[in-house]
Amino acid sequence: MSAPERPRVLFVHGQESGPQGTKARLLAQHFEALTPQMDTSDFEACVRQIAAAIDAFRPDVVVGSSFGGAVAVALLQRGHWRGPTLLLAPAVVELGLPPRLPEGVPVTIVHGTRDDIVPIAGSLSLARSGSPEQVRLLEVPDDHRLSATTASGRLPVLVQELTRRAAGPAPASERHLRVFIEEPALWPVLLAGLGALGAVLAWMLATALRSRHPAMLLGIAALIVASGELVRRDLRGARPGLRGGLLLALWAVAIAVALVAGRYGVL
Repeated sequence: MSAPERPRVLFVHGQESGPQGTKARLLAQHFEALTPQMDTSDFEACVRQIAAAIDAFRPDVVVGSSFGGAVAVALLQRGHWRGPTLLLAPAVVELGLPPRLPEGVPVTIVHGTRDDIVPIAGSLSLARSGSPEQVRLLEVPDDHRLSATTASGRLPVLVQELTRRAAGPAPASERHLRVFIEEPALWPVLLAGLGALGAVLAWMLATALRSRHPAMLLGIAALIVASGELVRRDLRGARPGLRGGLLLALWAVAIAVALVAGRYGVL
């Protein structure tokens, strides 16, 4: 199962927030997002409202902040929601819920170490429940509103990471490529490798175009078929993922170089 290209995110706001809050607007910029306006004076009414929103909106991820985090946990505990969940300083204990997550649900908890409104102890207890391989706790140097974390733009990244984790492990080739992408010190190695592959592919194309050698043409045809199959398997929604994207870019550059080289007799 692949992660959706543009996840549907249901945001459950905090006690003093709403659809126009900073987090809600940030999520709306990056995802197909819905933030229902809640009357936070009635916790059980909010739980029912969000349960109905889940049924209607069918989100890929639920994000709950503070009071909204407790609402999200209540829905998890009652079995109404079993999908990927991002909890931001969830006020679980403060609203009378047991700090317990169900088994088998991918959950990321983010809590500020400088939170003076909702103690981090509740999140520590939550993180010790559920399935150990599915629950992740991030302690960040931030306040209750997670102001710095939100301002840094990390919130959408956390949602994407959660959807990828929920979709299961990526293919080994993609994991290896991601090591290079995420580590700038390795970019020269990646670029050198791609350049070498592009040069070989461009030489093959230029030679085939000039000589029309049957074996060379057959080899290129086989490469095109194999590349098309890899891109097909790598599709994420309407666009290919990391492997497919790099492969398409490699072909585009190689074809351009081969045409120019063939035109001027360089290769």
